[in-house]
Order: sequence, then structure tokens, then C-alpha cells
Amino acid sequence: MARNEETKKTIWQMVKFAIVGVLNTLVDFAVFQSLNLTLGWVYAAQVLGYSAGVINSYLWNSNWTFREQRTRSFREIALFLVVNFASLGVSLGMIWLCREVFGITNAWVASWMPHALAGFIKGDTVCKLIATAFAIVVNYVGNRVFVFNQKPQESKESTKA
Repeated sequence: MARNEETKKTIWQMVKFAIVGVLNTLVDFAVFQSLNLTLGWVYAAQVLGYSAGVINSYLWNSNWTFREQRTRSFREIALFLVVNFASLGVSLGMIWLCREVFGITNAWVASWMPHALAGFIKGDTVCKLIATAFAIVVNYVGNRVFVFNQKPQESKESTKA
């Protein structure tokens, strides 16, 4: 029965992580699209957008998703940043692969995108969507395994009994 309860907690935690992830992605994409569409700075837009999403992520994940496991220690914050830098690296690498190796360009996207969306959905946007899927996996595993892996501490009174 305890195992079933732990499974339910883990599933709920994954659902909360996914909800926060959607919020992070919206923040990230808003900044990315604004900078990339107006200035054409795909890699800088990715770094700045991702950074805005990371700030959002830490606030929500540490206060809601992983609240029971958080420690708010220097170690936790440092590991959170390391995991997110790794995830950012994966996303930048995937954007580069999509653009330079797989040839996802504005022309390629325009060839199949409905005309009404072609002004807003560019090749870089498709590359970012693909990169985001890979970064999410790295981010969840890194946060679950390395950052927020502390067990809730029992109260000192319960250990005195």
C-alpha cells in the first residue's frame, strides 16, 4: 500500500512538473519569438528566452512541484543551475542540428505551413519546438535525480518516540 501511495505522489509530481513546464515554455517562447522575429537573433533569443523560463521554473518547481524535497540550499540552487545549463546546451545543440544538419529553414516550413501562419511560424520556431522536447527530458530527469532528491525530513519529535 505504501508503494501505491508513493506511485501516486510521483505521478502527481510529474503532472505538476508538466504544468510548470507549460508555463515555462510559454514564457520562453514569448521571449524567443519576440527577439527572433524582430531582431533575428536565434541563439541569443534562445538563451534569453530559456533564461526567463528557468527563473519561472525555479520559482514554481521549488515552491510547488518539489516543495517537500526542496532544501533552498546553495547546493540545491547550484545543481538547479547546472541541470538547466545542461538542458540549455541540449536545446542549443538541437537548434543547431535542426538548422544546419537537417536543413529546417523558413522556406521548408513555408512549403507546408498554412499561409496565415507562415509569418509567425518560421524555421527557427520549428527547430525550437523540436529542441524543447529534448530539453524537457533532460530537465525533468536532472531535477528529479540531482536537484530535488532530498527526502522530507521527519520531525525531531517523531524520532524521539
